[in-house]
Amino acid sequence: MIKIYKSLKTLSLIALAATLTNCADDDENRIPNFPESQMSLIHGDSQKSWRLVEVVDDYSDETDDFFITADCVSDDVYTFKADREVEITYGEVLCFDHLSEGNFTAEHEQFSANLKMIGDPGTIYLSFGRGYANQDYGLVGSTFSNYRLSELSENRMVFTHSNTGILGDYHESYTFEAIEVSE
Repeated sequence: MIKIYKSLKTLSLIALAATLTNCADDDENRIPNFPESQMSLIHGDSQKSWRLVEVVDDYSDETDDFFITADCVSDDVYTFKADREVEITYGEVLCFDHLSEGNFTAEHEQFSANLKMIGDPGTIYLSFGRGYANQDYGLVGSTFSNYRLSELSENRMVFTHSNTGILGDYHESYTFEAIEVSE
């Protein structure tokens, strides 16, 4: 009986240690909060240009009108400004120029974005919208979501939506890389 008790006690201690170790690993891998002071890495205290190099969207169907791929945004330039606004310069490849049905043709891309502080304690979010309109802007379509800043360095940032809260486990995300500006 004493032998069984010691074995159960040992197994319980091992299970407890494993649980605490896993919790510690999860805490270390959780997406951190980014305070407002870190926005300067994004906009460089004035403005800073970035390219969108990776788009992850595990939930949308590629036939969805609003499905955005890295192919159609990789030649765009996103300029993040100190006033939290984001300006886009479109490249030659557009995301919605393939949309044409009956009298409707998507002839104009629309974009809006800005940075926000959300939550308590606050963290940085990107409010990001992209869409299209026909020639006379009579028919439009757009999508808009908030993406949480999940990774940030001087040269790379990742904004995520609908994720597990664990670094690198992203199901919807935009990854930007800074553009080197030659002076």
